[in-house]
Amino acid sequence: MTTSPPYSTHPPVASAPWRATPAQNLVTLVTGFWLMTGIFVDGWAHNHLGEALETFFTPWHGVFYSGFLATALWIGWLGRRGLAQGRRGLAAFPVGYGLGALGILTFALGGLGDMTWHTLFGIEVGLDALLSPTHLLLFLGAELIVLSPLVATWREPTGRRSPAGVVWPGVLAMTAALCFASFMHMYAWVLAADGLGDGLSYSGARTLLTSTLLTALMLVAPVLLLLRRWHLPFGAVTVMYLLNTLLMRAMTGGLDQFPVVLALGGVAGLAADGLIQWLRPSPARPWAYRAFAVALPLLVWVPFFAGAAGLGQLNASLELWTGVCVMAALGGLALSALIVPPAVPPEAEAS
Repeated sequence: MTTSPPYSTHPPVASAPWRATPAQNLVTLVTGFWLMTGIFVDGWAHNHLGEALETFFTPWHGVFYSGFLATALWIGWLGRRGLAQGRRGLAAFPVGYGLGALGILTFALGGLGDMTWHTLFGIEVGLDALLSPTHLLLFLGAELIVLSPLVATWREPTGRRSPAGVVWPGVLAMTAALCFASFMHMYAWVLAADGLGDGLSYSGARTLLTSTLLTALMLVAPVLLLLRRWHLPFGAVTVMYLLNTLLMRAMTGGLDQFPVVLALGGVAGLAADGLIQWLRPSPARPWAYRAFAVALPLLVWVPFFAGAAGLGQLNASLELWTGVCVMAALGGLALSALIVPPAVPPEAEAS
């Protein structure tokens, strides 16, 4: 006599991973940009109000943490859908969104720690605010959250010339990640500085050189990484650079130097977008990829420094600032070799 297995109330476990729709990625981007805007608003308050911030419960923190709450609720809802399908653990989230789930936990720990830190030690100002351990946790969590749509679109089973609905969420997610990273390095972000150089003094030259190379690296890396996966649509670099520079200038020095924003986002961004369409850089065309990696820093820094020199805002010699531009270009070349390394002989792979 045979007996049938007992009836189970649990849903069958889904085997294939599930993917977020373009509309769901868009919602994640909206909440992620809310979170990103909040951190710049809070950064402006720290930079301009200073000691006036005497409590954790400020309007600036309200914008920031409400963006996190909206993002956490949204990603949590996506995870709940996965659980209803019988998925468990990080597999309950759409492809790429496990990163966001970890980011929510990291951010929540940082937020609780930040409130405790402010209560015990007061409100940090200046560089101390960036290097606070709890703020670094918040930064890490926010980066993991906003990168979720990028990972999701990266893993879509589409080719280099993917539909715009696939590519643009990845571009915008990378833009948000770049903005968070530039925020945390505002102390060395040359494009947001009020003064450039200090005559020909060694300390002034050293600061200009190191800050420019760091800024150049962080501007070039996201574009080269995106080009590793997609042929970017025209306007992608312009949107990325324009939004980033606009937020950084508004937070640190206001918009009194709005031509700087237009020069980087408009001139450099459009020139880079045009060069992408012409060269078609990709791993399958390594010479074009490396040529673009060299040209992109030049498109950013030559107009920037030349314009600053023409306006009398650059206290550096011609040899110094042109040499910095060349070093930034060589840094782009080195970075391209890391993202798309030279092919390895089959014999080496086999061994």
